[in-house]
Amino acid sequence: MILCMLRHWLNFAMVVAMAFVLAPMPLQAQMARIKDLTSFKGKRPNQLIGFGLVVGLANTGDTKKSLATNRAVANMLTHLGMAANPDGVVTQSIAAVVVTAELPAFAKSGDRIDIKASVIGDAKSLAGGTLIQTQLKAGDGEVYAVAQGPIVLGKVSGQGSQSTTVGAIPSGALIEREFQSELVEKGVVELNLRVPDFTTAARIAEHINKKFKGFYAEARDPAAIKIVVPQSYRSRLVEFLSELENLEVMADQPAVVVLNERTGTVVMGANVTISDVAVSHGDLAITVGEGRGSRPESLVKVKGTTVGDLAKSLNALGIKPADLVGIIQAIHAAGGLKAELKFL
Repeated sequence: MILCMLRHWLNFAMVVAMAFVLAPMPLQAQMARIKDLTSFKGKRPNQLIGFGLVVGLANTGDTKKSLATNRAVANMLTHLGMAANPDGVVTQSIAAVVVTAELPAFAKSGDRIDIKASVIGDAKSLAGGTLIQTQLKAGDGEVYAVAQGPIVLGKVSGQGSQSTTVGAIPSGALIEREFQSELVEKGVVELNLRVPDFTTAARIAEHINKKFKGFYAEARDPAAIKIVVPQSYRSRLVEFLSELENLEVMADQPAVVVLNERTGTVVMGANVTISDVAVSHGDLAITVGEGRGSRPESLVKVKGTTVGDLAKSLNALGIKPADLVGIIQAIHAAGGLKAELKFL
């Protein structure tokens, strides 16, 4: 008897446990890492620029009309030990270019970065050319990298043709000087939100204080959060920043609906709400929520009051995207769309 009762209770417990497992779980709010929402102040790339010469061109380089190229070639030959007169230099196989690059934050001496070379004279093509040693400087006038290597031409988006006056050199520059980024200033780290928002900034500060059990973070404005490094982490800064950027918070997002009238594309958050409205579109009548209107046989009742519900209902009826765009525009014009409307 006792064994039967025990077996009965075990079966009941298993049924209850399975009910908890199989029961639909409530949808959780989407969380995001602080790393994906912010960036550390001071952690930024730096732009580099330099003037260089591309040699080895098959008569597609600058002509004698390009005085800057003539002078640059003469200076280069003089520097290499051969005196040259700018007026007597033939430069059809050489082109003057502006070389640009981006120095990543925390890049180390000896690392390589990609560069781009763009014609500044009357050269027709950089195909087959080689960039000779070019110094790349930052805004402070200091040389941070040296570039050299064969030019690679790329495609122009949209036309399928090649851009012959702009080329790239993958890993074409060698970093000679490191740029020292100051992440911590007087024991304080600053986070900058990529999309400024009061609510998100307040949530991040609150979550950081809860994680490290103290009042270390303060949202100064919707774009900046000041964080005092805890004393226990002063000698373990990398560990502190790693823990900090991997914290997850609920990012607040404004209600926005993006429309592309040319393609009929609608991009929106499913929770963008619509007030109670009644819409008549062609031979179709639509009501959202408790909207009142005529009650023809073609009446479509949308369950719910969000743009997501509206889109699902209309898509189920085979409504074209262009018609959906028109309906959403009409709802917005009537003040029924509780979101910002943007057009591409």
